[in-house]
Amino acid sequence: MDYKDFHDGLLSISLIQFIMSLTFLIGSIVLKPYIALEPKERDFIVILTVLNMSFSIYYIIEALRLEKVFKLEDKHVFKFGKRIGIVSLVYSPLYLIFFSLLFLDLHELQVMIVYLNLIINTMLLGVVFKEVYDLLFITEAERKFELEKNRKLYLEP
Repeated sequence: MDYKDFHDGLLSISLIQFIMSLTFLIGSIVLKPYIALEPKERDFIVILTVLNMSFSIYYIIEALRLEKVFKLEDKHVFKFGKRIGIVSLVYSPLYLIFFSLLFLDLHELQVMIVYLNLIINTMLLGVVFKEVYDLLFITEAERKFELEKNRKLYLEP
């Protein structure tokens, strides 16, 4: 994947994920009396959204540090790929647990926000896993060629 596409995609999807999770969190707390939300359901939603927001912040930080990492040697880019891949694997069960919210008897507005969160999570994990594949699992010669091409195209003045 192209460096600029990955950077822009990761940053924008992470920011949208953060905003959607924050909206879901605030909506679940503020609208509790109007949408007949049980305290157990609300607590479950709060825990999931806080975890989702923390992963979104992590991805935002990684996206902001991406230029520094790609300017370094190839081994640092390889470590970056491992790190973000492992964090994404840890994040994957949270993505699957979000599906369980669809089985709760939630208000239609909350179901819509859950669907939007799932779509955004799918895009985020897709972008990250595609870049991890490009950094870790293609041949070394192809990886070096792509890194040099991206460095010349985007990172050198």
